[in-house]
Amino acid sequence: MNSRQHNKNALMGKLILMVFIFLPLSASAISVGDTVPSFKARSIDGSNNVSVDDYRGKVVLIDFWASWCPPCLKSFPKYDDLRREIGTTDFEIVAINVDENTDDAKKFLSKHPVSFPIAKDPKGVLPGVFGVKAMPTSFLIDKNGVVKYVHAAFKEGDIEKLKAEIEKLIAE
Repeated sequence: MNSRQHNKNALMGKLILMVFIFLPLSASAISVGDTVPSFKARSIDGSNNVSVDDYRGKVVLIDFWASWCPPCLKSFPKYDDLRREIGTTDFEIVAINVDENTDDAKKFLSKHPVSFPIAKDPKGVLPGVFGVKAMPTSFLIDKNGVVKYVHAAFKEGDIEKLKAEIEKLIAE
């Protein structure tokens, strides 16, 4: 076998290996119609666990965010207002911070406090399970834990559409 053929075979082997390594990651992404897997993550202050199972029977917005994310700065006060407006009887927001340094998230929250539960995932396990590719990304979950809406990024006007989706799910 000549060196050119050897290099070609080596490259092909690497490509096949990459497919097998990355295929399970993309297959595990959560999308509309999927049931959200049970998970627990430490609260941002480390005092307790935040679990999506604690909110079964409610409509839940799971929001992945980071302190370095400009759209997160816009979404947080809007989400907090939305939570206050709708109330927490039938609805909850669970925010999952993905900063590698939790102190960065705490600084963000000291300047932009919110009333909803916030968990930390500095190793990025949950964003991998959910297939998050942009910050922020939100998953709207119905009362049975099924994803009904997925939204990446955040811009003015998004909150009205989200509110309508939440109210529709609460009414079901």
